[in-house]
Amino acid sequence: MKILLVQSYLGGDEPPVFPLGLACVRPGLGGHAARGFDANMFENPFEELKRVIKDFRPDAVGVSLRNIDSTNKRRVVFYYEFFKKMLGEIKSVTGAKIIAGGSGFSMFAGVIMEDEPRIDYGVYLEGESIMAGLLDNLGSPEKVKGVYYRKDGGVMFTGPSEPADLGAAEPPDRELNPVANYKNIPEAVGVETKRGCALKCVYCIYGFLNGKKYRFRAPERIVDEIETLGGKYGLDNFTFVDSVFNIPLKHAEAICREILRRGIKATWSAWFSESGLTREFIELCREAGCRKVILSPDGFSDTVLKALEKNITRDDILRAYAILKETGGFEVCYNFFKNPPGQTVSSFLSMARFCLKARAGMGRRVHFEFNSMRIEPHTKLHQIALKEGMVTKEDNLLSPKYYTNPGTAYIEKFLNLALRLKGK
Repeated sequence: MKILLVQSYLGGDEPPVFPLGLACVRPGLGGHAARGFDANMFENPFEELKRVIKDFRPDAVGVSLRNIDSTNKRRVVFYYEFFKKMLGEIKSVTGAKIIAGGSGFSMFAGVIMEDEPRIDYGVYLEGESIMAGLLDNLGSPEKVKGVYYRKDGGVMFTGPSEPADLGAAEPPDRELNPVANYKNIPEAVGVETKRGCALKCVYCIYGFLNGKKYRFRAPERIVDEIETLGGKYGLDNFTFVDSVFNIPLKHAEAICREILRRGIKATWSAWFSESGLTREFIELCREAGCRKVILSPDGFSDTVLKALEKNITRDDILRAYAILKETGGFEVCYNFFKNPPGQTVSSFLSMARFCLKARAGMGRRVHFEFNSMRIEPHTKLHQIALKEGMVTKEDNLLSPKYYTNPGTAYIEKFLNLALRLKGK
């Protein structure tokens, strides 16, 4: 069977990102012939997609919807509309079965299946453990766990599948969408070290998508992949895609030491937690090629951090800042929510003073993002929003809904105005 694996179009406002999810799916497809297509790499993606379909003549088209919308932007781009347009373009040139998947799809799987009858099958959560079985059983999808399908005019679900065994999984196929094409796009290529997140941040969807328990890849295999990116494809820059790179710390340290042992000169970025961030570890990361540290404290007061159920305190943020300021050698990016649960005027002013202090201390190598809180299903924030009346049980959340602390909603309005005046 021939399958075209498509990365859904995101509208062209952002640089393309290498489709790592599709690359992970490809090695498990066995004898099925596969071709890749990243719509974000073309000026006329829909016309190019139709040309590829006519040329390849697939039996099935798998479309990965990575995100529903640009969650952390003041001007929201609703990617789902491009996804719907893509389904129409596919249907206009082929009778091939359409299989939807990706993290964006999985978050709203039942809703999307009801909304989009053009989708024949849906792959729920991790596709590498599902896709081959589905392709072998398109006529009897009920045999395969983790699949949405249609029967007698209704949407059926076979139940969740077992999580993928990362320790035994083959490395991603970097040829499906040639990784060399992303060489000149900063941080476009991702490397995965583990899945799962044991943290409990109220807004976060990662525990749902990847599970609460960590599943690790061996440091040696991770660095094999990094070495291949440089030696075979000439890439000297990548990003670790883990939700948090340095938890647990020993695994991250082992990866850095293996990079150093092999003398790899690539530069990279990653998301870090301030919890347990030590001077020794940061220096190890810098020696191993880290050039951007991304932090997401989200709030600044202990009251806000507790309301968000973060694993850090205000003292952790200040301690990590002091280390990063003194160490140097890389960019530092902070992400804060504009008006999270527990926000007060005092906590907002404290956050503003911290940002001014960090700018004075680190200059242009520090950056800040101030984001609204997208209410997503399968999160505790959804339950908070229901309790506070910001959403109802009838809201399916596919169209963006946002949380703002009702007592200080004017803070978010003020920040939106300030960001608009700065052209952001």
